[in-house]
Amino acid sequence: MLTITTFFLQAAVAGVFLSSGLSKVRGEDHQETWTILAARLRLRRFPARAASLAHTAVEIAVGAALLAGAWARIPALTAATLLLAAFTLLALYSARADNAVPCSCFGTSRASLGWPHVWRNLALTCLSGAGLVCAVMVGAQLPASLAGAALAVAGALTVTAVTYFFEDLVDLFSPITAGAPRAPGGRPSRPQSPAHTGHTSPGAGPPRSTPRSTVTGNLP
Repeated sequence: MLTITTFFLQAAVAGVFLSSGLSKVRGEDHQETWTILAARLRLRRFPARAASLAHTAVEIAVGAALLAGAWARIPALTAATLLLAAFTLLALYSARADNAVPCSCFGTSRASLGWPHVWRNLALTCLSGAGLVCAVMVGAQLPASLAGAALAVAGALTVTAVTYFFEDLVDLFSPITAGAPRAPGGRPSRPQSPAHTGHTSPGAGPPRSTPRSTVTGNLP
């Protein structure tokens, strides 16, 4: 069982890195991210294009090494864990900054690095770290059964797909903000009725007076 788990974690991290690296080859949004990051850190004459190309090459190399065989899983998972930890710190910096860094994790800059990316990268770091621990324990062993290997590959493809379409999933399940005024504490304030606000809807005419009830008996 531990061998199948190790194979699953190895394949999942490989899928994430390969899909991330190959998607960066198609566009120049990742270079823009490096340019903005260098400007934030006040790094003059920073080779943003070279850094972008090197970053892309490293991701593809790590993903390919994870698929090369059991002999490369320990150094490749070590590199993957360190890279994912660095990506988590970058997302944390962006989430806490006044102006967020554009996200080009999978080749596009459609969103800004925020707290969802922090939790995603942290989960991937734990996934890769767990794979590294399992790889040290099992060594170069591979799944003995074809069914177990197929199950591990199916799970790895699921993790890769969820990671690749992460921003779309966040947009899909995010609550729609209605733009209502908010009360102290960040909660949306309840709309008040015209009786409380003193206003009526257009065309409703002047407010009607409330008839007084007849009170019988002697008044104090």
